Amino acid sequence: MAVTASLPAAKSRFGVSLPLLVALAVFVTVLANASGLLGDPDTYWHIVVGRWILAHHAVPHADIFSYSKAGAPWVPHEWLAETIFAPLYDGWGWNGLVLITALSLAATLAILTRALLRWLEPVHALAAVAAAWGLILAHLLARPHILTLPIMVLWFAALVDARARDRAPPLWLAALMALWANLQGGYMFGLVFAALFAGEALLAAPNRAARLVVIKQWGTFGVVSLAASLLTPNGFAGWWLPFHLLSMKFALSVLVEWQSPNFQTVQPLEIWLVVALALALGFGVKLPLTRIAMLLLLLHMSLAHRRQAEVLGLIAPLLVAPAVGAFIRNRSRRHHAAALDGVLADLAGGASVRGAVVVGLVAVALAALFAHAPLVRKPDAYTPSAALNFAAAHDLTGPVFNDYGFGGYLIFSGIKPFIDGRADMYGDAFIKRYVEATRGVTGELPAMLDQYHATWTLFAAKTPAVTLMDHLAGWKRVYADDTAVIHVRAGATP
Repeated sequence: MAVTASLPAAKSRFGVSLPLLVALAVFVTVLANASGLLGDPDTYWHIVVGRWILAHHAVPHADIFSYSKAGAPWVPHEWLAETIFAPLYDGWGWNGLVLITALSLAATLAILTRALLRWLEPVHALAAVAAAWGLILAHLLARPHILTLPIMVLWFAALVDARARDRAPPLWLAALMALWANLQGGYMFGLVFAALFAGEALLAAPNRAARLVVIKQWGTFGVVSLAASLLTPNGFAGWWLPFHLLSMKFALSVLVEWQSPNFQTVQPLEIWLVVALALALGFGVKLPLTRIAMLLLLLHMSLAHRRQAEVLGLIAPLLVAPAVGAFIRNRSRRHHAAALDGVLADLAGGASVRGAVVVGLVAVALAALFAHAPLVRKPDAYTPSAALNFAAAHDLTGPVFNDYGFGGYLIFSGIKPFIDGRADMYGDAFIKRYVEATRGVTGELPAMLDQYHATWTLFAAKTPAVTLMDHLAGWKRVYADDTAVIHVRAGATP
């Protein structure tokens, strides 16, 4: 499957390059929308877990943060990212987490730009990068997954390049897999696609001798990559975790980020799909069946779980770029595209050292200016700070039965929650019982409150659980605001 790249690896005559300019534009844009990155409840507990790991020089494998699952087996698959988040927050507050998020996304899209420029003219490469950026926005949050996006793009770019050269990826790429496996559990996705690329290479081999070479080279790469993915504190448990999570059908149906996109409202994914279909049907680009299968798998993932849209946006352009680039170059009207690309052609090459230093200094100056003014996390649906201030002022103690979205902030505040965002640890049956009880489906809420000896509850305002608690004998409402409502057992303080 040897394919010729579209552009030479020449240096840009301006000293800077499109990837660097993309990185700077993304970095500035993310910083300008800093508060939008903090609307996730899990960020709170990630910081606390990172602090614990750094303080104890160990990774916890049993729960120590909740009271309902104390001592239960836990696979902290994001431990390395958490040890990065904790000191950033402790040193620079929310500014630190926003900066690492901005830097990671900037690197991701810069790497994607450089990889696509190997196959596509600049205008087309930038259009694909802009589309990917649009799909990322819905899940652009200061949480561990953001640190893996540059690794994911590097991994897939290397797989595509290896297939284009009719060879296996270099073995050093396994180092990326080891890093990915310690940052977040999505690394299994990279291993699965490596196997798919190996299958593509095997199918494309012209004869038995070539197939033996493919088996040897890709087999070696696969074994080394699998071994690298085990170089984590979690060992084989890290392999098991992604499959365990995907088996939690009820939890995946109620947790928003794991639900399917809601197409009753305009979704970036819908726009992406309409444009992609229009281009495919209008221009008739032909792809190998193996790449079509990979694209369909990515599409299935994004339609099944909204959080996977960013994976589709980042990976799909890499999968189709060699074929699309060749198709565009072979079209009779290619000169129109060339005329449009002339403005950007001189920026498509590599940056000079001076240009890279200049862009780097600009980014550092912007980061310093941003860090100078402390960022305050705005009140949101996952931060019941006023309610917890009331609880502290009125000496509310004992186990709290809390809203799922409040678990992270409770851990952050030093209070052990009943439940938090570690769905994989709590398990499908536990989450199902909790959700159905708090929504009034089963009527088990009183039994659960008694079973876990809850002395007070903390639920999001205007939820079914609040209504249930208002009518539950032996409980009374003592606090309410637009974010949270507190009930205590009758006779208890206050």
